[in-house]
Amino acid sequence: MAEFLRTLLVLTVLGSVLTGLLLVVRPLIRSKTVFYYLWLLVLARLCLPVGVTIPLPARAPEAPSQAVVQQQPAARPVQPEQVQPPVQDGAAQVQPQPETQPARPAVDWRGVLTSPALWLALWAAGTVFCLGRQVWGYRRFARLVKETGEHPEGAALARLTRLDPEGRSRLMVCPYVTTPMLLGVVRPTIVLPCGVEEDRLGDILAHELTHARRQDLLYKWFAVAVTSLHWFNPLMIVVRRQLNRACELSCDEAVVKGLDAAGRRHYGETLLAMAAGQPPKSVGMLTATLCEEKKHLKERLVGVMRPGKRGPAAVAVTLVMALVLTACASVLDAKPTASPSPSPTPVSDPETLLENPELYPLSNGLTVALPADLTADLLVQTPEEGNMFFSVYDRRSYEAGGGAEMEMGWIFSLARYDQLGFEEALVSENSGRTFIARGDGWYYAWQFPTDVRFYTMAEDPTEDLAIWTRLTDRLPEELFSDFLARNGLTAFDESEIYTDSCFWDSDHVYVSYEGAESVTLLLSQPATQGEGGIWCVEGLFYNGMGSPLRVLPLNTGMPAAEYYAGVQEEADQGHHTGLLTPEGAALDWLATRYDGVTTGQVTLVEGEPAWLAMERVVQPVLNQSGTLRGVVYADGAETQTTVYDGQTYPFGQLNLWPWARAEAPETLDGPAFVYETDSGDKVIFLADGERAGVEQGGETAWYRLACDGGSGMYDKISRGLLG
Repeated sequence: MAEFLRTLLVLTVLGSVLTGLLLVVRPLIRSKTVFYYLWLLVLARLCLPVGVTIPLPARAPEAPSQAVVQQQPAARPVQPEQVQPPVQDGAAQVQPQPETQPARPAVDWRGVLTSPALWLALWAAGTVFCLGRQVWGYRRFARLVKETGEHPEGAALARLTRLDPEGRSRLMVCPYVTTPMLLGVVRPTIVLPCGVEEDRLGDILAHELTHARRQDLLYKWFAVAVTSLHWFNPLMIVVRRQLNRACELSCDEAVVKGLDAAGRRHYGETLLAMAAGQPPKSVGMLTATLCEEKKHLKERLVGVMRPGKRGPAAVAVTLVMALVLTACASVLDAKPTASPSPSPTPVSDPETLLENPELYPLSNGLTVALPADLTADLLVQTPEEGNMFFSVYDRRSYEAGGGAEMEMGWIFSLARYDQLGFEEALVSENSGRTFIARGDGWYYAWQFPTDVRFYTMAEDPTEDLAIWTRLTDRLPEELFSDFLARNGLTAFDESEIYTDSCFWDSDHVYVSYEGAESVTLLLSQPATQGEGGIWCVEGLFYNGMGSPLRVLPLNTGMPAAEYYAGVQEEADQGHHTGLLTPEGAALDWLATRYDGVTTGQVTLVEGEPAWLAMERVVQPVLNQSGTLRGVVYADGAETQTTVYDGQTYPFGQLNLWPWARAEAPETLDGPAFVYETDSGDKVIFLADGERAGVEQGGETAWYRLACDGGSGMYDKISRGLLG
């Protein structure tokens, strides 16, 4: 019984909320018929104890309270009955006096008032009374109509025969009826008041037959039964009235749908003519009348004379509102998701943890620590949606800049990506984002502003600027090692993702395209390696512009490896045969970006690609402190030397072209530029063969430019030095 009453209360609350929501969105629903039938959702929610349960995030387990709890004394154990010693003859036997028990009240009123049986009985009595009252009033009125009504003849019956040739409805005239109405569910009867003008019969009969055809009386009986179950909820009165009102408005909409302006005007005049009557209150909900509520007559007349035109936008809004209300009606409960208490992640390196941290346990199971001495000046946000899950701001700049809208004071954020999100990030703009860790299938990134976010309104900004500098100097570097160790993550290592900076560990080739632009493509084999395997474009270099881009398939809804595996399966079945060669794959890719690409514009480049060699191998050496010399080699020995000291070295030109691996020369001969660092590493730009050698740790790797840039490395540096 208690569970039944609880379910009843839940249904009445959900039905009330849905009622309010339906009334709020009513102006957005242009179709009166759609609005009328949407009330079925409210009635279904009120009577059907089924639906979906919305999972809520489980609350993080709270730490045990440190408050002292006073324990109740333990109950005494029941002692066994004491055995009285035998009574000596002649000794008086003393009977033990029973303990005095407190007098118990005659009736436990609290127990009575909280008894589920009492409240169930009250609910049942109220339901029977409300439903019985409606049934009794309806039967009483129907009996009156039957006893006093007459079957008309002549024009009224002929008009009904034309409108209802199958004879599903009957017609009666009753002196006790003041407005036309429809009675009966199985065999509907149209009841007319006395003295109805013949000119109004067409509108009246069309209206009441529409009610009969749509089974509106059955709908209303269902509404009466459901609202009677919730008689204790005063909002049920609103439900009945609004449903009755929607019923008449939708019926008007259906009747005048095919009428011209004159027909709608005539129908409106019929509504005005019939407005004087009012049905008995006891059966108002259980009949379908032509003009039931005078105060809503204006709304009905406006709807008749100026029906709203429902264009695509209005239909779309109505459909969206219907779907939203249906989704809301399907909700039955909301409960936290059951989840076991997570076991703490083992700390991989306790020595890297902050000594005095302020901990932030997050809903995704991670914990972020900040230095406790900085938190007073920080504002921390932990959004639960999107990639970013932890953002840190300078509180003063954030507040002075107007809050979240301007995002002033932003220092950094932590974000995480699954495999698909990680790949999408690789091919998007990555300024302000650096991946720092990975673990459990997630990639973690540090995101930071690329502009200055310090902001102050103070006349003397010295103090605010000092705080900003202290925060940005210490964050986020101080927390990186703590974050990885505390959450058992592994530092992000590009070598685990890339092979020589290539995403796919396979054969690689360059394909050049000379057409709308000068482009060099890096192609790889992502699925089956070698013969029979498809090729794909992995990288793009705009020659002479220094814009190397990584290419991965987007908008597929799956990681690249999974996508290409599917393409390979189709190729094995005879599809996508153009992808089986690098030139064909390049043509296929270029055709989606340029018009009129031809095979003559695509050329396979000789030599093994050294993708981003300048950025990965050469530039780190050139960035070190060192000296540039112009030399002439003869059999490997330097014979002439010119030192270029105090000049700006023109190495930037070398970033504008893709690099490929080159064969080492048999011996060093001819002119060259040598950049030697203070640590002994060298980069040799040799005029012979236009190649460069990078010498580190006693080993030398040779490279060349992979496309025709008008001149080689030696010539570009030479022209740069000469101005």
